Amino acid sequence: MKLKKKRVIIAGIVIGVALLVVAGMVSHWKKIPLTSPLKILPDNVDLQVKNVHYTQVGDADAKWEIKADTARYLKKENLVLFDKVEITLETRNGKTFVLTGDRSQLNTNTRDAGITGNVEIISDNGDHLTTDRLTYSQGNKRFHTNSAIVMENPHMRVEGVGMSLSLKNGELTLFSKVSAQTR
Repeated sequence: MKLKKKRVIIAGIVIGVALLVVAGMVSHWKKIPLTSPLKILPDNVDLQVKNVHYTQVGDADAKWEIKADTARYLKKENLVLFDKVEITLETRNGKTFVLTGDRSQLNTNTRDAGITGNVEIISDNGDHLTTDRLTYSQGNKRFHTNSAIVMENPHMRVEGVGMSLSLKNGELTLFSKVSAQTR
């Protein structure tokens, strides 16, 4: 009987000490302030990442590098949405283009993309294009816009409305209201 009482007393002491330790930890955690509240993502967003750097090298025609302040993945819509984006495109023939804009979206199935808000394209040979909206068709390897554009390089300035640029053959077509000035 004495052995049984000792075990009960020891077990009671161990449980008491454990409860005191847990109570002390809980009171300590309550004193630690939260640095920032937890942000709840919208229901349709499956993943959100900040300071994104993504490189796609599987395409034989081009290498894409995407940098963005944030990216949100919407699995059901097969979309990735980027904010404050910079896209570097290196073509098969070695030409490099840097695209920047406020927002962009990429269809993860088709690899079609769009970029909007303060859109700029700068080529490695000094060509500079600005517009407010640009789309890219992966199937056609073509950039397209119906918006006003301004293209500049050291030799000329060209303005127009609407443009199509083929990455396959480099063909550039301006649709309307085209004016040009040489320098």
